[in-house]
This record gives sequence, C-alpha cells and structure tokens, in this order.
Amino acid sequence: MVSCVPWQPNMACSPEWDTLDPDLQERSTALAWSAIRLLTGGMVGGCPVLLRPCASAPCHSCVNELRPYLSGGVWFNATPCGGWGCSCDPLSEVVFPGRVAQVTEVRQDGVVVVPSRYRLDGNRLLRIDGIAWLACQDMTLPDTQPGTLSVAYVPGTQPGADGLWAVGVLAYEFSKACTGGKCRLPASVTSVTRQGVTMDFDNSMFSNGLVGIREVDAWLLSVNPNKLKIPPRVWSPDVDHGRIIGVSP
Repeated sequence: MVSCVPWQPNMACSPEWDTLDPDLQERSTALAWSAIRLLTGGMVGGCPVLLRPCASAPCHSCVNELRPYLSGGVWFNATPCGGWGCSCDPLSEVVFPGRVAQVTEVRQDGVVVVPSRYRLDGNRLLRIDGIAWLACQDMTLPDTQPGTLSVAYVPGTQPGADGLWAVGVLAYEFSKACTGGKCRLPASVTSVTRQGVTMDFDNSMFSNGLVGIREVDAWLLSVNPNKLKIPPRVWSPDVDHGRIIGVSP
C-alpha cells in the first residue's frame, strides 16, 4: 500500500516515526492521504493522471464560435481558438478539465518537453517557446510515438507546508492505531495487527467531515470550509477536454 501522492508529509510532530517499521510507515501515510483526499472533496492528495488533449490550440473545429471583445472603444467578434483575447498574438495552450496541483511530465511526438518550454497558468498549459502544441493527435498510438501529445499532472491543489504537516500528524495517529497505542483518532477506528497490517473503520468515521484532531481539522476547514464531497466543476457538452487515463483513487 504505497501512496501515489508526490509529496512527503512533514513528520516533525512524530518523534517516534523513524523507529517504525517501513511497511507500517507506508500504510499509515497512504491512509492519511486517502483520508485527506476524502475530507477535502478531492482537492488535495490526488494521484497523478495522464491527459491526452483533444484539439489543442491552435484549433480548427470551432471557427464558428465567436466571442465579443472590446478594442479601442469598438466591439468585435472573434473566435477564441488559439487563446485570443488576453494576448496580442494567438496562444498555444492546453486547457485542463479542472484545477492542477502540479505538472509532472509533458510529451509531444513521443519526446519529453523540457519544463522551461511551457508554463502553467491556472488550468492552462501555455507553450512559451514559439512551438505550438499538436492541434490533433492520433489517439490510437501510445504517447511515446510521433503524432501524440500527453500531459501527466496531479489534479487539485498543492497541500502547502501546513497541509504536509497536517498529513504527517494524521499518518502518525494511524500508525499508533495499528499498533494498539493511544491515539487521537475517533473511536470508530479499529485495528487488527497480524503478519500484515489491516485497519478497519465503521461507516460513521469522519461523518461530519472532520477527523477530531484540532490541528488537522483547522487545516481541513481552511481548505474545504463547506465540507464539499467532490471538487466544484463547470461542465459543458460543447467542450471536449480530452481523455484522462488513470483516475485518482
């Protein structure tokens, strides 16, 4: 049970952590990230996914979709393809279907693109070296082949230093629950320790969207004050953001 999250928790408040069995450390950390992912509505603690974009800019399929803009006191209508509007020139960009915590790798024509050649602007991946992203790609080919484009990224938001500290506190409490030590997790946590490590929870665990540990709950409320179950998202049947391969568990 190895965590797929690309960030390491801060274990500064876990003085005995380094003495624990590595397998227990991995399981406790994975459980902590799973809980954080659940309690933040999927905004923090996601695993990397692979996006195969469709019709990246510059595009040719939406020339009839016009949007108004103001220039010199005069209204014009123009196509948004290519990123017109905020720039004097068309932009080559990939639009993600939601928030992006981190871009881990980009491949075009089967070759890894150096990070200095692109920039992440919110949920848009902008090509800044004068070379355009592929307008169309062959979805039948793996992304190691010419004629393809893929972006590996972590959906959501980064946990930040305070989030990594909260995850570390939670992971340490999970490890104590497993070994029968005194912990601060809700009473609904039960554990069985045999050759492997198994932890069971009843259905009422975290039912109020909090874990019952004040420092962890304080951070959770700062990230997800409305206790959302899933991240908010605007969807339109007219927009195809591409195919996502692999989904954050």
